[in-house]
Amino acid sequence: MTQPYTTRLRVRHYEMNARNELPMSALFRLFQETAMRVTRAAGFGVEWFVERQTVWVLRAMIVEHLRPIHYPDELDVASWLSDAGKIRVHREYLARDAASGEIVARGRGEWVHLNGKTMMPTRIPAEILARMQPNGVSAVPRLEPRAYPVPRAPVEYRTQRRVQRYETDGLQHVNNAVYVDWLEEALADAVAPFASVGRYLRVRRHDIEYAHAALPGDHVEIVVRLVGAGHCASAWQAQIYRGDALLVRDHITALWVTNDGKPIRGQS
Repeated sequence: MTQPYTTRLRVRHYEMNARNELPMSALFRLFQETAMRVTRAAGFGVEWFVERQTVWVLRAMIVEHLRPIHYPDELDVASWLSDAGKIRVHREYLARDAASGEIVARGRGEWVHLNGKTMMPTRIPAEILARMQPNGVSAVPRLEPRAYPVPRAPVEYRTQRRVQRYETDGLQHVNNAVYVDWLEEALADAVAPFASVGRYLRVRRHDIEYAHAALPGDHVEIVVRLVGAGHCASAWQAQIYRGDALLVRDHITALWVTNDGKPIRGQS
């Protein structure tokens, strides 16, 4: 299966945010669902890994949200492996509007194969790579985030929260998409003094790394700092800590836009 696997996913109304757009966290979930469908189509459903007591976990993810997605859009999401090692693979994602064929989002995930009991890396079975052979093609043209000038004025925001049980997944860890909601909420609070009725900050890209998992009952701190500012775009460094331990690191690229989506000069 070197060719991309494509599945059609319908945007559901309850996934919309306050602007009636599909949020980034929902896009992360759609890409995760696509990965599950790819492996099942290749003959490796969840039960296959349960029998062998291994799991896949996401260690890093790049997601670019190129234009707003609305209800009831349908997306054709293609996915494939671009490269593979002994314990990890890179999975690519490309989402097109099913009606127009326009690329609306793309992503690249680093997945690591673990022993389900010890949660330590373990070799990927050869039969998996035999059926899902990497093709060397990346869906994301630029693997490093774009750099912007150092901002004239510093912006830093900190907040704390307690991890809730409903935010966890089958591994009893906070789901990867939940961190995206936490980080974007903190970012929205950080820029609240600069926002107005006629403009807001739209996140265009996440470059996120998952170092350690947050667990139910954990108290975490979220830190967001402005590290680059262009005319319309800005770059933000974001981290989630449990005590002194770094759990998640993110580089967020965002654009100041008007309410109708047109780029506008931001705070620098």
